[in-house]
Amino acid sequence: MQPSNPKRQPKSSRALAPFALVTTYLLDAKAKSTKSIVCLLVALFFVGLPRTSLGQVLTAGSIEVSVSGFGGKAIQGSLLAADANKLTIQTSNGPTEKLASDVSLLSFSNKIDEQKQPVEVTLLDGSRAFGDKIVGNSSGWKLLNSSGQEIAFAPKSMRAARLKTIPKELADAWQTAVKELAETDAVIVLRAGESIDRINGIIVQVQESNVSFELDGQQIEIPIEKLVGLVWFQRATERLRPAIEITTTNHSVWMAESFSVKSSVLELTSSLGQTISLPLSKISSINYSSANIRWLSELEIIEATAAKRLDFKSSIPSLERSLAPRFIVNGRTPTAASPSGDKDLYFPSPGRFVFRAPEGFTTFQCQVQRTDEGTQRTDLSIEVWQDDQRISQQAFAFDQDAIEVNVPIQAGKKVILSVACESKLMIGTEVQWKQPILKR
Repeated sequence: MQPSNPKRQPKSSRALAPFALVTTYLLDAKAKSTKSIVCLLVALFFVGLPRTSLGQVLTAGSIEVSVSGFGGKAIQGSLLAADANKLTIQTSNGPTEKLASDVSLLSFSNKIDEQKQPVEVTLLDGSRAFGDKIVGNSSGWKLLNSSGQEIAFAPKSMRAARLKTIPKELADAWQTAVKELAETDAVIVLRAGESIDRINGIIVQVQESNVSFELDGQQIEIPIEKLVGLVWFQRATERLRPAIEITTTNHSVWMAESFSVKSSVLELTSSLGQTISLPLSKISSINYSSANIRWLSELEIIEATAAKRLDFKSSIPSLERSLAPRFIVNGRTPTAASPSGDKDLYFPSPGRFVFRAPEGFTTFQCQVQRTDEGTQRTDLSIEVWQDDQRISQQAFAFDQDAIEVNVPIQAGKKVILSVACESKLMIGTEVQWKQPILKR
């Protein structure tokens, strides 16, 4: 069987035979049994990280901050206290307290690291954490830093781990491999010719130098240097509450449901229920406004399909994919670096786009616009459904350029965005849902 490649249509999600991997990655199979190889690799490669000091200790009251979002100039001062509901800073006029709802961004004066660390862990709640190594097993995972800091993750919180820096031209292929629909874990490898492949199986254990991986019922050991990354299969969960984005000096971004400043430490609780402690000296900013909106492009896609065309007797998979709804930026496919707020939902043809409404958000909002493609236009129906109930329907006449969509939604339910028309040819039906968002 051939491994799936994000650059081409995969033929199978199960890639290499176990012994092919052993031959490629491990020691000579003729000289040692698989069991001996496992023991040898564990003995040779599992080495503990040294622990060192975390460096300078900053406490509340000694760190300079800037607070913006009051409709005027940013306020400068030293941080006295902060949590998810309010903050207090010491200014030249004395202590100033502000509610979180009045704050956009709290910026710290801490110096930002020039380079990102090689390992990037992505969690189900959207958090991204950088470090030097990742270790663990199904009981839990740890991200290790050369400074000696360890951050523990719950087993069901992991989405993916990129184990090394990859060329910019492969960033999109990496994202495609991570998002591939499969009900299994996977390892991501870099093949000859600079292509990324996903090999599905079960991640048993990750040590500092090798990964224990179960493939076709057999457990093999793969050296870390042979891998680009790891992907964990998790059941989709979009019932996440609004989160405050806390960014650290090493470029990590944590989605906090709540947090508090205690002496020299910021302690946060994530939407997944995890508690993370971060030194104040490592905080770069706290984005309060991120708890009030969420971009549709950040949510997991449940379904994106084009409407069936009556002029085709049988389905054409490649055509159906090209006509399915998808996100674009300035008319083009987004790159891995494209900001979520720049993405429009493009319907090349009538169809439907399905996602699950996150916890804490009550409104779906955007503007639906005609594209500049072609001169013909067709009357359309713009609809929003929750589960099997249509909650909004608007006529989009052929002579209209845009309509506003502002619909109340309920958390936990599937939301269906639909573009429909009565034309059998479906000509002149292209529309864009401009930067769609969900609001509290």
